[in-house]
Amino acid sequence: MLFNIRMKFNAERGNSKFRILDRYVGIPIIFLLGLFKKRNKTFPDSIKKVAFLKTAGIGDTVLLSAVVRDLKDSYPDVELTFFVASNNYEMAQLISGIDRIIKLPVANPLECIHSIKESGEYDIWIDFGPWPRINALLSCFSNARLKVGFKTKGQYRHYIYDVTAQHSDQLHELDNYKNLLKLLGLECPNLPCINMQIPKCVNDRITIHMFPGGSRSYLKEWPDANWIEIIDQLTTLHYEVFLTGAKIDREKAEQIKAQIASRGSVNIVAGAFDLKQTSELLKSSILVISVNTGIMHLASALGCNLIALHGPTSVKRWGPLGANAISLKSSLQCSPCINLGFEYQCQTNSCMKSITAKVLMDAIKKNVSI
Repeated sequence: MLFNIRMKFNAERGNSKFRILDRYVGIPIIFLLGLFKKRNKTFPDSIKKVAFLKTAGIGDTVLLSAVVRDLKDSYPDVELTFFVASNNYEMAQLISGIDRIIKLPVANPLECIHSIKESGEYDIWIDFGPWPRINALLSCFSNARLKVGFKTKGQYRHYIYDVTAQHSDQLHELDNYKNLLKLLGLECPNLPCINMQIPKCVNDRITIHMFPGGSRSYLKEWPDANWIEIIDQLTTLHYEVFLTGAKIDREKAEQIKAQIASRGSVNIVAGAFDLKQTSELLKSSILVISVNTGIMHLASALGCNLIALHGPTSVKRWGPLGANAISLKSSLQCSPCINLGFEYQCQTNSCMKSITAKVLMDAIKKNVSI
């Protein structure tokens, strides 16, 4: 269920105590391990087994669907093992081209290390995490001939890897991911894509995802009054509206629905659908409207008509990449302020409030026949 995904996501990625422990304990451990590491900069002659490591984020994992295709285009017969955490395990299952998925209990590093060592040997190990030191620790104990990862400014986690790519705050995160593969001489032309066969699109169905995830997620929320105004207009025009989310979001969705004039046209599936069912709903909708979060990237990769709302998140760094996506941005000069996902510069969601209901409704009119 999306409820479990959201709760585990917040526990593993958005937890401030985890970040503090990861930094102040992780940095010296990684530095010391790096002192004793003998680096191998020789590219393997034969590539038969590759491992990807990504322990957080539905949206990040959606982006990696493009990297999986890039790898498989260059090495069709390679065996790809994808190491994930509980929060992105369901998403990894929807990506074509992955041969084996191993779910790691990231709260227990020793058990993670045991699972990785028992999983076998790899020609190449690629860590797609830009900041967590726990990823570097796990990479250190992998049985891989060549270890690849990011050198990120201020994160001090690159000592473990044989070769590194500079993580840039001026590139879309997908381009950062692709730069790791380019170190290996691979071509990287693909965009994120999740293949899902749906019989037909329902012309009067619009899906809305109002609930962001991650650290201080309330700063990426759009005001309730704006959602109510938009949904009222859509139901008046005889559209059927579906509200997605986790179980933890259901009460908020019910409160929104209670204030809609045509409540019979609003369907709450928050907490009732797993990620595959949510994907099918998104794919069958004539339009998806979402704040910047994993469901936004999923809708984009599914090829949905999408309108995405961005406040503290940069479209250049984190925007949807689908051809059918429209991004609405804040007009405030201080926006955006997020690079790695947690560097908020204020305590209120003023940047989201600056996006008016009229701006969104105008975008909807351009996207669907109203």
